[in-house]
Amino acid sequence: MAISGLVDDEIQGKTYDLRLMSRLLRYFRPHVGLLLLSLGVLMVGSLVQLVGPYLTKVAIDTYILEGDAPGLKLLALLYIVALICGFLLQYLRVYLLQLTGQRVMLRLRIEIFEHILRMSQSFFDRTPTGRLTTRAIQDVEVINELFTQGVIVIFGDLVTLVGIAVVLFWMDWRLAFVVLSISPLIVVATAAYRVKARDAYRGVRRHLARLNAYLQENLAGMTTVQLFGREEENFRRFDEMNQETRNQHLRSIFYSALFFPCVEVIAASALGLVIWYGGGRVIQGYLLPGVLVAFLQYMRRFFQPVRDLAEKYDILQAAMAASERVFELLDTPEELPNPGRPRAPANPQGEVRFQDVWFAYTPNEWVLRGITFSVQPGETVALVGATGGGKTSLIGLLNRAHEPQRGKILLDGVEVRLWRKNELRRHVGVVPQEVFLLSGSLLENLRRWNPQISEDRIREVTESLHLDNFVGKLPNGYGTEIRERGENLSLGQRQLVAFIRVLLYDPCILVLDEATSSIDPATEMLIEEGIEELTHGRTSVIIAHRLSTIQRADRILVLHRGKIWEEGTHEALLAQNGIYRRLYQLQMENQNRFQ
Repeated sequence: MAISGLVDDEIQGKTYDLRLMSRLLRYFRPHVGLLLLSLGVLMVGSLVQLVGPYLTKVAIDTYILEGDAPGLKLLALLYIVALICGFLLQYLRVYLLQLTGQRVMLRLRIEIFEHILRMSQSFFDRTPTGRLTTRAIQDVEVINELFTQGVIVIFGDLVTLVGIAVVLFWMDWRLAFVVLSISPLIVVATAAYRVKARDAYRGVRRHLARLNAYLQENLAGMTTVQLFGREEENFRRFDEMNQETRNQHLRSIFYSALFFPCVEVIAASALGLVIWYGGGRVIQGYLLPGVLVAFLQYMRRFFQPVRDLAEKYDILQAAMAASERVFELLDTPEELPNPGRPRAPANPQGEVRFQDVWFAYTPNEWVLRGITFSVQPGETVALVGATGGGKTSLIGLLNRAHEPQRGKILLDGVEVRLWRKNELRRHVGVVPQEVFLLSGSLLENLRRWNPQISEDRIREVTESLHLDNFVGKLPNGYGTEIRERGENLSLGQRQLVAFIRVLLYDPCILVLDEATSSIDPATEMLIEEGIEELTHGRTSVIIAHRLSTIQRADRILVLHRGKIWEEGTHEALLAQNGIYRRLYQLQMENQNRFQ
């Protein structure tokens, strides 16, 4: 399993991007009341934290030194009240911020998922699923941390710092200058840490996204991995990627582990200076002991916000990187948007016309070249040809999973790009060769969670296809729980589900893309009888490699090298002695050989 197609999630943006931040704030605008309340609670809580050390000063200088026991009891009660208020304010702040963050995450994830659902098939062909999962889950969680533990909390830390500085200067400006003299060392250490941490976090996010994408790819293709004995090789590559991710994490941890002890050493140095200088002034009688004790307590609280601000920088860096990736996804334009002024006939009849259609997945590597044909309402047309001839690509263009580079495709005289995609795909029912089922009951998989489709309607379609016996053999009938990707059903059973599911919507055009390739001959005969009834008066396009299944088609188109080389009925094409005749003879020879 190659990962060469992955594009590294390299983040070229700034640590703080005002454009990204202003865009993020729009998601919080509906919750501005909660944010302001959280900010108010945070501010009050930060100020309450300043009360404890000052009460300690008062207790020592006013009551303990004076021997005033009753006053000391009252002060102790005030201290306890301050602690309780601080606890309640912190609880309220955390609850309000988390409530706001969860609401914003809900909205952002819904917006991301809605955007992904609108993207074209080519977008998913080139974008790893693991990366999309990282965007919708992990990156959104990181953005949530920015507001619940970052931006708003920073205001509280700043209020605490400013408040402590004001109180220190008010109590003794000389001692306050001693404390602040150590600040340049903090600034230098923080600046160095910021540069190193930024690069480390970029590496972590890039390698984590690659690891997620590779893991998802292997889990989705585990059958293929085991079938070709690739377990050891894929494990080796996963182990290498996992070690690279670990090394990036260790690199970021190294800088954090280096920075925070440095802050502790600087704080301890400041503490030593205060004890040396302040203690000397206490001995000389120029400073009260309570002031020195309060200074020591305030210093401990002064350096805590400094450490917190460094941690908030990590959160800010990660959030800017995450928001850049999320908005890059949201800004990825729809390659096939709905038209501004959609058009569609009131009662589509199923007339299809391809007019000089050219299509390529890669520029100038044409899969279809000048395709022109039409299908009349109620007509059955079969598409045959060698693998890679462009048959499935034609269907992708018809239901607008892709769009041609040249030419037009019309449904009932209206170009398909003028239809709303949902409306178009409701009228073009496709039974694919590879059927994808979701977790849930068989009933919900059949009606695709559409409550407008009744169980009676499902039974009616199932019986018309002669598949009621198939449903009856399942453990709980329509209530049978389908596991992820339909793993508890055989490939043939999944195709039977696809038949019922498509016909429930009564499309005017029915497309069968090798739809009976995994079904046993007996069941195929039953389905063909049912399909013959259901396709009566309905336009049908059948892609088949087994030519015996399309002999009753009104017309057969032979695709070769992206062009229509032959066209006609089964008998007429055999008479032409061309590609179709050779394909038919080869199949008959192979069939006779194995009988």
